[in-house]
Amino acid sequence: MTEPTRITSLKDLKAALQLAIGLELSTVPVYLTALYSIEAGRNTDAAQTIRSVVMEEMLHMTLAANVLNALGEVPSPEPVDFQDRRNLSPIPAYPLDSPLISGIGTLELLPLTLRAVDSFVRIEHPLHGAATLDDIPAEPGGFRTIGEFYDAVDAALNDPAICPDGAFEPVRQIPDGDYYGGAGHVIEVKDRATAREAVLKIIDQGEGLPEDYLRRPAKTVTDADRLGSGWQMYSHYARFRELQTGRRFRTDQRADQNPEGAMLLVDYTAVQPALYTPHNGGSDGSPEGSALDAFDLAYSQLVDDIYRAFAGEPKEVVDPLDRHADRERPALRLAVHSMYALKNTAVALMRIPNPAKPGHTLCPRFSYVPPGGDRDKLVQRLENRGGQDR
Repeated sequence: MTEPTRITSLKDLKAALQLAIGLELSTVPVYLTALYSIEAGRNTDAAQTIRSVVMEEMLHMTLAANVLNALGEVPSPEPVDFQDRRNLSPIPAYPLDSPLISGIGTLELLPLTLRAVDSFVRIEHPLHGAATLDDIPAEPGGFRTIGEFYDAVDAALNDPAICPDGAFEPVRQIPDGDYYGGAGHVIEVKDRATAREAVLKIIDQGEGLPEDYLRRPAKTVTDADRLGSGWQMYSHYARFRELQTGRRFRTDQRADQNPEGAMLLVDYTAVQPALYTPHNGGSDGSPEGSALDAFDLAYSQLVDDIYRAFAGEPKEVVDPLDRHADRERPALRLAVHSMYALKNTAVALMRIPNPAKPGHTLCPRFSYVPPGGDRDKLVQRLENRGGQDR
């Protein structure tokens, strides 16, 4: 039996939390690609399900960032060293084989297809689809499942020898009022108890579910998991199983059973046939290449905005979209607004025919370009292209 990786130092705990923010981020483009591929007005139930999970992944990023900030470390997209592994980037590049979680499989950017939904279920399953934990190969210094990773984070937070009481300070905390759009609440971390509460909320809602949760009622919800509209935010796994099978769970069913409730119809023909093409350097100068570049720039700026919000720089910024704003707006809330604006760019992109693959359209790459030389070149390419089009 393979012993799970343990986190044995405060340095590694902070690195693990940096990677936790990136781990939660890594699923967002996977889900957004499917969501944005849905034709307007179609598959509304599927869209609502996917959108609800995306918003909770944003919540999980925020919870991990609050824990990290309380330990005196500023959230950053820069690579970290963890255990004996060097330069692990929190920022995903697709297709992604996680450097941290061996069982999760390859994360791909796909339109809403059966294959995409199967991958959603695999991501959110406690064992990522394996029959037993021992069936998942273990990598040195890594983890077999997301749940195993968060168990190690929680154990380190609970160990005063690793994480003493004096390590906690309630700084740069994102308050609950700055987050909106999904179930759950932001927890401001001030001590060991609230740090563990934040991590356990991530586990309870999402990918870190313990295996025994499969034997519990599929629609287990708390008051925090109910929205004003009545929508119940049970586990991500159960929600995606409903999409996969085309039926809702009955209230008396367990999560390890096949849903047998009301129909949840998904029309996989009412989807843009987007085909992902990996980024392989500079643009070819074509209109299609420029459209892909423009999306990458907008996504990169969104990621920067999220990390700036987590770092408290600036804590609040003026909303540039509201000329009548009489007050400053929370930076994280504006970043969420930017994510919605990104949808318009993605939807337009997915309507552009792919010249290299007849019958398909372009697909967002969600390729993060860090500030500096490569970002400057990207901006210059787009500016040059804009001048040519005038």
